[in-house]
Amino acid sequence: MSGHHLIEHIKAKPIRESAQVATGSELPWSREQVAKNVEQLHVLSRRGLWGVVLFLGLSSVALALSQGTLPCVAQTELEQIIGPLPSADLLNLVLGVSWLSALVLIVGRRGSDGRPGYRWHNVGLPAVFYPLYAFCDTTGSYFPVVFLAGLVLLLLEHAFVVCYTAKAIKEETTRLERLRD
Repeated sequence: MSGHHLIEHIKAKPIRESAQVATGSELPWSREQVAKNVEQLHVLSRRGLWGVVLFLGLSSVALALSQGTLPCVAQTELEQIIGPLPSADLLNLVLGVSWLSALVLIVGRRGSDGRPGYRWHNVGLPAVFYPLYAFCDTTGSYFPVVFLAGLVLLLLEHAFVVCYTAKAIKEETTRLERLRD
């Protein structure tokens, strides 16, 4: 029964119930409201690109730091403070579980009106694994894994947002054309 409930939340929902108004009826929207809605949709679609750019910036900093001697020095000092560090295999398991959880949340995260939600912490969650791997594996060999995992999630979320905003902008444009008639 709970599986059925989850499926109902993941199914695509209409963008707006009010967008299905008959063409002959009077629309309660003004041109200014429709223009404001379209601008908000454009802002939402660009927010995902800013998240990708931020993640790429964090990744480039992590790559530069992982190539230096800082991880080796930090690893020995950290081991003296907290004891032995977790293995790379344990981090791989945590990264895999985190990635799958984020994937489920991205696919299922939509409001009651079908609007996908974008959260800035989605940029930080994959980036948190850079220092963890740097301390546990000073060779930097896990950088591509963390980079690809984060980039795939961010691009997938951005693709959902772009699909939603394109459809919503088309509906708002149709609404604006009906207001002009």
